[in-house]
Amino acid sequence: MSTTSAKWNSFAVNTKPDQGFANPVTYVDVTEQLRAAVPTDSGEGLLHVFLPHTTCTLIFNSGVDGTTLQDIRLFIEEQIPVTRPFVHLHDGPQDAAAHVRCVFGVQSLQLPVSQGKLAIGHSQGIYLLELDGARDRTVQYAVQSFS
Repeated sequence: MSTTSAKWNSFAVNTKPDQGFANPVTYVDVTEQLRAAVPTDSGEGLLHVFLPHTTCTLIFNSGVDGTTLQDIRLFIEEQIPVTRPFVHLHDGPQDAAAHVRCVFGVQSLQLPVSQGKLAIGHSQGIYLLELDGARDRTVQYAVQSFS
């Protein structure tokens, strides 16, 4: 089996909601952007996804109605409240909590590509979970094709 080389690309994500107050912990669905990133001629392979940030994380889970993602957010907030004592407070307790909360997710994912399409289940999605307040983020990705 040979592998074609993959080139890293990226797209920007702003985690500020379109309406209303920005909760410090929120999520953005990046599934469709990543689906669109897979070239239709890529055949079989892998989509590599990476976040170059330490206060947000990737979640690969069901997002059919949003309640699963709400439960994840509420669980993380309950397990690591901003009000708990932190040793590292360089940017304040919200930032400190965000660094610790990152352990509940991942900074990278490898997902299957089949017949030039992202091959995940119909109810599965890829979400950027913001843990430190609304801001601009970058999602990096590369498609590796097997031939």
